[in-house]
Amino acid sequence: MENITERRAALMEKAEQTFIRFLEDDKQLDYPDFDAMWSRIEQNMPAADAKPLPVDMTAPKRTRLRKVAIAASLAAVLVASPVIAAISINWDHILSYRSGVQSALEQGLGQTIEKSVTIDGVTMTVHTAIVDENRTVLLYSLSAAGEPKDSLYFSTMELKDASGGKIEGQHSQFWDKDNKTFNGYFETEWTPNGLEADVQLTASRLQSFSSAERDITLDPTSDKLQTFDIQQDGIGQMTVRPFVQGEKMLLDTAVSFNQEEAKKWAFPHIGVFKGDTLLKEASPGAFGKPGENGEYTGKQYYGLSDLSDGSAKYKLLYTREERRIDKDWTFELHLDKKSMLSGTVKQSLNVPVPFPDGAMTLKEMIVTPTQIRLKASHEKYLRIPYLDFALDVDGTILKGGRWGGFDNPEETTFRFELPHGVKVTEQTPVSFVAKYEVLEHKDAKEPIKLTNISVEKQTLTTKVGGYDVLWTYYKQDGKLYVQSECADPSFGGVNQTYMGSGDSRLIGKQVTTNFSGDGNNRAIDEYADFTGTEADINIFWYYTESPDKELRVPFHGQDK
Repeated sequence: MENITERRAALMEKAEQTFIRFLEDDKQLDYPDFDAMWSRIEQNMPAADAKPLPVDMTAPKRTRLRKVAIAASLAAVLVASPVIAAISINWDHILSYRSGVQSALEQGLGQTIEKSVTIDGVTMTVHTAIVDENRTVLLYSLSAAGEPKDSLYFSTMELKDASGGKIEGQHSQFWDKDNKTFNGYFETEWTPNGLEADVQLTASRLQSFSSAERDITLDPTSDKLQTFDIQQDGIGQMTVRPFVQGEKMLLDTAVSFNQEEAKKWAFPHIGVFKGDTLLKEASPGAFGKPGENGEYTGKQYYGLSDLSDGSAKYKLLYTREERRIDKDWTFELHLDKKSMLSGTVKQSLNVPVPFPDGAMTLKEMIVTPTQIRLKASHEKYLRIPYLDFALDVDGTILKGGRWGGFDNPEETTFRFELPHGVKVTEQTPVSFVAKYEVLEHKDAKEPIKLTNISVEKQTLTTKVGGYDVLWTYYKQDGKLYVQSECADPSFGGVNQTYMGSGDSRLIGKQVTTNFSGDGNNRAIDEYADFTGTEADINIFWYYTESPDKELRVPFHGQDK
């Protein structure tokens, strides 16, 4: 039973680390005039029933919009809404992380579509399709009558095959202030079984968003739970609990909604200001993991010195919906991947990749003009003990990443964008490179004995796998908090703790969200309804990190 529970805990960690994205720095936006644009759109509406639905606009606007990350548990993954950035309008910038698609465009590959649909003064044009053996990418633009002046985004965009089957994909778009359009892409791993295929692309519910804020009187010096009644733009309440983490302060937030739909786009988070200046966070945060009652939770880290002098002001920052058009922009498309065949190679492999605990086997390489994919097989739910992955193609390093484990827990796919000028022939030496080793250890069997537990913080140092780990523990609001940390950066942190055994085992709730390789090995677990003065704490497992450790496996060409 214990092994099953540990496996479930491992799967939860794997899911969260797959879906969690890091919070990025604020970027000042050159925001368009929203009302002027919608006035132009409304002038083109043919009937009153087509008018966009108004949304309450009493809250103040901001000219900043933060790109916020979303985390999800196994039970639910929150759907990401608009990600808007101030960029120069060209496909190169939009595809900055898809150099393979850029390369295909530079070579004149792909398929010209140039189909447009106009509804209520808003025109969507599908310009180009890039279809190969690895993926399908559709490039589109969005414009409104006159000069577009606001952020627009489709709530959903989906592809259907000839039989009506839904094809999963993702889309993103960016404001091009030079050409006054929004340029975007729809991408899916689906690709036609044959050379051609008829599909239907549908973009639905066009929405417009703005940034909003609300002042809050947060006291960062108090480690008690603080509650703020927002009641604005679909947001109900927000709770904040500050935690001191060495030289950093963790703001642990949970936001409830009285308009459930607003959870899809609100992205609520705390902004800390000194005067009119928004302070930069000390390290990446994580957002969107559902709370115990379905709340939208967040973890934000600030420098302790920035919050301790009393001069900081705090605001709830979020995105709100302004208007929407509940209609569908639909395209009937005939996709053709013949132009991409000349650079496409499929090769079967049988190359073992050894790990300290287990192994995987590279089974297939698929090279297209846009991307190289490696498919690997391994034992079910194998934990791959590296963070960074790359291909060395005759001296050119192609950085990539891994996907897999949900559809088939015995397979993993590695993807690498193929930039212009890089070719893979039969003789080209190619090596698989994995770096930054993170090992999982389950040899910490001795319980951590906590004594004289009270509201006063107490510390205890124990050995965990040969490392000196400092434990800080205390009670507050009927809960026991247990923090672990180590001064040695090669100690990657304690995964999770528990009390008791068998059916009476109580697993600590993780307060912090830690990522391997983030340089932070502090972790806090929470035990609710704790009334005792002593406790034996056990460790599921802990990690060690070796950033410079590298594994190199030649598998193609002269290096094989």
